[in-house]
Amino acid sequence: MNINGVSVAKAAVKCSIKPEHFLLVHDDLDKALGKLAMKQGGSARGHNGVRSCVECLQTDVMPRLRVGIGRPSGKTSVDRHVLGRFSQEEQKVLSGVLEQSVDILLSRLTDKEDVQSPLLPPGGRPALQTGKQRVCSISPAKDTTCQI
Repeated sequence: MNINGVSVAKAAVKCSIKPEHFLLVHDDLDKALGKLAMKQGGSARGHNGVRSCVECLQTDVMPRLRVGIGRPSGKTSVDRHVLGRFSQEEQKVLSGVLEQSVDILLSRLTDKEDVQSPLLPPGGRPALQTGKQRVCSISPAKDTTCQI
C-alpha cells in the first residue's frame, strides 16, 4: 500500500485519466474512528500511500476521502494499529462508516458540476522533489483499452 502510486500512475497513463479525476480513499489517524472528511488536494500529511500517489502522479490535486481510524491507545505502535484488525466494538461502527463513505463518493461522482469542471485545490502543485526518491517509472501501456 505504501507504493500504490505506481499502480495509480499506470492506470492514469493507460486510461488517460487526469490526476484531479482520481478519488483517493484512505485511513486517517488524526480523525476518530467513524469520522469522515473530504479533502481537496494538498499535502499527504504523513500518509505513505497518499505520498506515493502524489510523487508518481507528480501533483497533489487529487481529492481524497479521509476515513478516521483514530490513534492507537497505550503502547500499541502505529504500524500495528493501522494493520491490525478492528475490535468487535469498532466493527459495529464500520457498517455506518462504509454506508456514509459510499454515499459521499457516489454524490461526488454524480455531481454534474464536479463532472463538468472538477474542482482544483487552490495552490495545487507538482509533487515536491525530496532527497528520498521513490521508483515511479511508468511506461505507456501497449493495450490502450481501459476497463474499469
